[in-house]
Amino acid sequence: MKSIGLNLIILNLVNVVDLLNNDDIFKVMFNRTDLLCPEFCNGYRLVSCCMCYVQKTREKLHTLNVVHNAKTEYPTIEKPNVLNIQYQIIHRFKKTKRLPVNICNFTGLIEIDFSNNEIKSIDNISCVKSLDVLIMHINRIEYLRNDTFIGMKFLRMIDLSYNNLRHIEPGFLIHMDGSLLNFDVSNNFLTTVDVTNVLWEKQPAFCKTDFSFNEISSISNELHWTCKRNTQFGYGGMVIFSNNNFSHFPNFSEIGFKNFFLLGKLLDYGFDFRENNWICDCRIYFFAFKASLVLDKQHRDYFELSCHYPPEFKNILLIDFIKSQTLDRLICNLTIADRCPPKCRCFYQPGRSRTVVDCLGTGRRKLPSVLPLKTDLEVDFSSNEISSLLNDTGSGNIIYSYSKYISKLDLSNNTIKIIPNDLVFKLRNMNLINISKNKITKIPRTLQTLNPCQIYFGEVVIHCKCKDIWLQNWLPSFHSKCFNNTRVYCKYNNEKVHILNMSKHGFGCRLYNEDILWLNISLAVTAFIVTVSSVLIYIFRFEIFITVRKILKYFKKIVVSSNLYAYDVYISCNEDDATLRHWLTSSFVPHLEDENIRVFLPFRDCELGSPREEEIIDVMSKSLNFVIFLCENYDGSADLWVQKEWKYAWFNYRYDINREIIVINYDTLECKYIAKKYLGAFLKIHDFIDFSKKDKHIKEEVYKSLQHVQGDAFATNRNFNDLNAARSAIHMDVTYTNIDNEMANLNIKHDDSVDAT
Repeated sequence: MKSIGLNLIILNLVNVVDLLNNDDIFKVMFNRTDLLCPEFCNGYRLVSCCMCYVQKTREKLHTLNVVHNAKTEYPTIEKPNVLNIQYQIIHRFKKTKRLPVNICNFTGLIEIDFSNNEIKSIDNISCVKSLDVLIMHINRIEYLRNDTFIGMKFLRMIDLSYNNLRHIEPGFLIHMDGSLLNFDVSNNFLTTVDVTNVLWEKQPAFCKTDFSFNEISSISNELHWTCKRNTQFGYGGMVIFSNNNFSHFPNFSEIGFKNFFLLGKLLDYGFDFRENNWICDCRIYFFAFKASLVLDKQHRDYFELSCHYPPEFKNILLIDFIKSQTLDRLICNLTIADRCPPKCRCFYQPGRSRTVVDCLGTGRRKLPSVLPLKTDLEVDFSSNEISSLLNDTGSGNIIYSYSKYISKLDLSNNTIKIIPNDLVFKLRNMNLINISKNKITKIPRTLQTLNPCQIYFGEVVIHCKCKDIWLQNWLPSFHSKCFNNTRVYCKYNNEKVHILNMSKHGFGCRLYNEDILWLNISLAVTAFIVTVSSVLIYIFRFEIFITVRKILKYFKKIVVSSNLYAYDVYISCNEDDATLRHWLTSSFVPHLEDENIRVFLPFRDCELGSPREEEIIDVMSKSLNFVIFLCENYDGSADLWVQKEWKYAWFNYRYDINREIIVINYDTLECKYIAKKYLGAFLKIHDFIDFSKKDKHIKEEVYKSLQHVQGDAFATNRNFNDLNAARSAIHMDVTYTNIDNEMANLNIKHDDSVDAT
């Protein structure tokens, strides 16, 4: 929020300054009334003129004397005989090694000049808050902290030229919030400068920042500063980088300008990069291309950067490349270290968005093993002795592995005879393939996957056969613009005949027999019918199985002996549904048993303590019919046993035609909600009993649907059902007896403990 507020203030200042006269500029921008703008400053360069030709109201400054203490060897400022409000120090050529120890005692210091001394540090200068001019020309200062001048609102000029300055801490100028107009660190030993010491965010304007005659070769961004859309740089000023060691412009995204167009915020700045060792190659192309967009709108003499390297561009102005629209001459040569094949010339050319690998006429017998790791490769292996494109450890591999990076491939004037089929598929991503003037005698049919206009075969003479007739459809017509790319001729009657002029008879093709045509059509229709039928049979396999099974049983009139099965009916239901459980035990099961049907009801007839799944498997293998109640909700354990009962019921149903499954839709479910598709199939073919019917009708339909046994088994059934009821009663008696015994034991233990007490 603080930075946003500051940006708004600077933006408002910029708008207000346009309405002010010369006398008010410094008052509004820096809150200083002692600085005046000359009358000759006017027009659209008003602000920059005022910053550089500022005039200060003259005050009488008393000069302080600096002496060296003989005991401590530290310089000190003598107490003046006449007290004054404002002072100055002019102390030159005295071989002084440090600032006076009592300099902070003189808060009225306005100007300090310690030129031509041996001072190494000025870290304690910030205590002189009223300082206006600081001249430390020709000293031995090596390091400048970013808080050295903190709080010095009136500091207008800093001259640190001709020192031993090697490092300026990042964040110095970008946070400068005073009235510093001139900052001179020229003729030092700086090798890099941070972007936060080049740009000013908090101060609305300045005159000049001078980094000239250093050894600067790069601009860093140690604080990871980023230019945002609301960042403001005010009216800016002049930044001089002339006579340094720059060879390339920095990567603008790395120094905080992620969006290149945000550099437009610096149009009020001036950057002088003349007299550097500029290398005019591909790395300067991006800057030059973007600069061409604004060159017509404004021009400065400091834009005239001259190339130092390569030799053919030496002393040529970069601006001449832009004006002549020859930026495509800016290339970067690649070496073996960049994976350029030996004896080849490789270069990256951003002006044409390509990387060229030129191996023309280098006497190669096979393709190289590597290529530069670049996109849009244009590879030229023409006029060599390459004979094979097979994908082996020798030649050929390079095209297979780099096919997605190669846009143009020239293999003309070689001795290639065969184009492998698998290579053709790799060529699909290329824009142009030239294989002309080789010894090709056979054209693979896989070429149909390529556009004939993207490949050059030149003139090819082959022995045409019927299998080559596809070329007539693939090759461009006589009127096509790429007709001459590939011209295929057939050897016919000792003559060369263009393949487009050949007839089917000339190819040696037999005329198509109508019987064969109908046979092919019949086979195709049959294959289609078989495929569709197979899919439908698979989708409706359960419905078909159930229906066919019922038809077979109907015609076979199957009779089942009562001795084959121990139970007539096995009931599978949701045992946790109290309502269903009550209906089964009180109405449904008694009804079946009254009809002499042997019923097994799991929650009633299963033996206590026996393994449940084993008993289910055993009982269901001895049951003739399975009555399954479909319910909506099951608890965890109930669902587990019901799923097992369904599985074993279907298993027995599938492999024994005597058995039947009767599905009762208890909760009126739809087939799509049934987990097991084989049970859902009963619902799809409407082979189920709706539980919403009357009780009497349900019982009647179940009885009719059952597979009945032969003969009258009334006595046996009755005895068996009585046996089940008796067994259940015995289980209940045993259970209650066990409970009584446990209670008796508890009472005995309780009485014993009471007696002991």
